[in-house]
Amino acid sequence: FERKGDDLYTNVTISLQDALNGFEMEIQHLDGHIVKVQRDKVTWPGARLRKKDEGMPSLENNNKKGMLIVTFDVEFPKTELSDEQKAQIISILQQQEIKPKAYNGL
Repeated sequence: FERKGDDLYTNVTISLQDALNGFEMEIQHLDGHIVKVQRDKVTWPGARLRKKDEGMPSLENNNKKGMLIVTFDVEFPKTELSDEQKAQIISILQQQEIKPKAYNGL
C-alpha cells in the first residue's frame, strides 16, 4: 500500500482469463480487515477501481476516511497458442477491424 493524503493505493495482478471474464477477490487491509473486490466487466491493464471509505482516516476528522484505489495489472500467458486456438480467439473477440496504430503517448 502507498498512502497519498487520506487515500491508499495498491496494485493487484490478475490473469488474462479473469481480466476478460470478471472476478471476485479479497484484499487484506492494513488493519487486517478484508476488502472484497469484484468486477463483472472486462478489466484492462492499468484500470483503477475505487473503494469509498477504505482509505486512511482523515487527520482532521477520524469519522471520515479516504479511498482505496486498486490498480490492475494483467498477467498474460507465457505459452504459445496453436493455430486452432488463435482462430478461436479471433472468432470470439471479433476485432479484425482494429489495426495497430502508433501514437505519441506523452
